[in-house]
Amino acid sequence: MVLLHGSNGQGKTNVLEAIYLLAVVKSPRASSDRDLVRRQALERGEHSQVSAVVQRDGVPLRVAIGLQRAAPADVSAPAGGMEHVGAVQKQVRVNGAPRRVSDLVGEVNAVLFTAQDMAIVLGPPSSRRRYVDILISQVDSRYLRLLQKYQQVMAQRNQLLKAVRDGRSQPDELGFWDGELVESGAYVMQRRAATVSAVAQLAAPLHQELSGGGEELRIVYSPSVGVEADERDLDDALRDALERSRPREVAQGFTAVGPHRDDLLMLLDGLDAGSSASRGQCRTLVLALKLAEASFLLDERGQEPVLLLDDILSELDADRRARVLDRAGLYQQCILTAATLESVDRLHVDRMSKFSVAGGKVSPAESA
Repeated sequence: MVLLHGSNGQGKTNVLEAIYLLAVVKSPRASSDRDLVRRQALERGEHSQVSAVVQRDGVPLRVAIGLQRAAPADVSAPAGGMEHVGAVQKQVRVNGAPRRVSDLVGEVNAVLFTAQDMAIVLGPPSSRRRYVDILISQVDSRYLRLLQKYQQVMAQRNQLLKAVRDGRSQPDELGFWDGELVESGAYVMQRRAATVSAVAQLAAPLHQELSGGGEELRIVYSPSVGVEADERDLDDALRDALERSRPREVAQGFTAVGPHRDDLLMLLDGLDAGSSASRGQCRTLVLALKLAEASFLLDERGQEPVLLLDDILSELDADRRARVLDRAGLYQQCILTAATLESVDRLHVDRMSKFSVAGGKVSPAESA
């Protein structure tokens, strides 16, 4: 294991986020690519890059993501905000050759845990959908394409629903968009159902191990169309749900059923973890989920992912900390962060390669 330690705000999390950016081509934190680059660099039109060399089956693979302002800065916009720097263009290269952004997903496999991942348990359904979508996109490029298509079709359908409500279009015009929505949405639901089932089976014993065997974890896919997760004919189920909900959708002006309304149920000893579990229990649950994600990626791609663990030890008792570090130490490459060397017990810290992070610089560290 590799331990990055240093005071808060020195850049430890940035290192993990940079590696994960190369895996999923999206920041786990920033809502916009502009937020990844220092504002002064964008204003000057400078090029920013994240790159790494990854060993795959003994063959080095150089991957890089470049970010640069796509247009001159808008001098008429307020200088205090980011609006005046304009859009940011993203370029992807693999071994020096340009690639589409979507083609990079899956070239680097990584699993990241940060404090923000507590939203998978405690946050809204959108946080859980995003978690599943990122996981599946790393192993199924068709899923990523159809998910993007589904979102585009839904936006067009929502515009048409508003037009029908306002009397500017006829209801029968919805038939075409219903078909497009079903075609992409049914595949999204199918892959989510299969993936959640596989991850749930992996997560349950891992959670037993991390928690000391005292809690039973169940994770269940909860689609919005009111069918069982293992039902095969999702096309008909989704089409019927759209037809039944059409009067309500026209009145509201938006699509009310489909994968964009799915959720995951996370149960500890039969109770909803989001409302009944402690912070330590929720953190253990998410860690078990992340380790299950790593096993899933290994099964699907035949390649063990890099495990990235940001401040995993807080809010865990000593026994759970030890069990988490024991499990993390089994991976070929695990990078974790901590505020100090003293926050990790001597037995584990002596087995780690240690680096200090200060002012954005990473340096080899002497053992405490």
